[in-house]
Amino acid sequence: MEILAFNVYLCRKITIFVIKIIKKVMKFLFACVIFLCLIAGCRESGKPDVGKWRQERKILRLDRDLFALDARAPDVKSIQHKYGRYFDVYAEGVLQLGQVSDTTFPHLLSLFLQDTIIREVYDTVAFRYPELTVQEKELSDAWAYYSYYFPDKVVPQVYAHVSGFNQSVVVDSAEVGISLDNYLGDCVFYSMLAVPVPMYARKKMTGNDIVRDIMTGWFGAEFLFRPQKNDLISGMIYQGKIVYLLHKVLPDYEFSRVVGFSPEQLKWCENNESQIWGFLIENDYLFSTQQKLIMKYLNDAPYTSGMPVESPGRTVVWTGWRIVDEYMKKSGSTLPALMQEQDYHKIMRVAAYRP
Repeated sequence: MEILAFNVYLCRKITIFVIKIIKKVMKFLFACVIFLCLIAGCRESGKPDVGKWRQERKILRLDRDLFALDARAPDVKSIQHKYGRYFDVYAEGVLQLGQVSDTTFPHLLSLFLQDTIIREVYDTVAFRYPELTVQEKELSDAWAYYSYYFPDKVVPQVYAHVSGFNQSVVVDSAEVGISLDNYLGDCVFYSMLAVPVPMYARKKMTGNDIVRDIMTGWFGAEFLFRPQKNDLISGMIYQGKIVYLLHKVLPDYEFSRVVGFSPEQLKWCENNESQIWGFLIENDYLFSTQQKLIMKYLNDAPYTSGMPVESPGRTVVWTGWRIVDEYMKKSGSTLPALMQEQDYHKIMRVAAYRP
């Protein structure tokens, strides 16, 4: 009986010991799983640590300083001294008032500043954008990611101005200008223009679109389109590269915002991916070099010609992004190498895109 009691006691001790060991092992394994999940989550997010590259980037308000001048006798020298070369670019390239050094320039600038419609436009801009704090924060993040991927590239200074509804983004060698009067949303001025801005376009002319358009404009100038063959598929893939890069430098944006679609339009593309590709193949559009056709499919529109009205304009640019995404997964290419690659048919072959 004593031996039996001892054996029972010993078994209990061993069982308790084993249970303790199992609990410790389980805690260790659980900690390992959590650690691996965190690592996987970081990798999945695709967001590198860009702390060393981040700087506060300010958008300089040329619009504010310009309209603070005496409209009847503007002090051209003071504004030119503050804004340097960019004021020359703005005056000649955007306002088209001629060179600042021309004797007629002060008078022409005065007429611009006294124009009642232009004053009203500026007042609307000033009311809508008293500050650009949100855009400056987003821009600082975007340039940090850009510098991480392209450490040797210049980061331009960004300026805000009123253009009289001319081009939205102006790019110079080390400067980018943004026309705030083109980001007023559903604004009455857009209906008053000689060629009214259509409603589908106005939806992309808001404060939420400013940073994306700045980055798009800079990328278009920095990474030029030099195809071996200027056909539709090359244009699709080039635009897809720009979207791919935008997604890398704006990782906190919803992808629909990156590509310039509504969430519903993006969902439509995802649900109809094979049909989109089939449409392009069946109509022999991919290798077409007809510029009219290429512009029709790469330029913005209320929807894509030949596709349902639920489709976004520039649907094929999304397809170009899908090809680029497949290429990057299969080729192991780096982002700088991708942006330098001009053999778009090679990208298509390596991607082996088959939706």
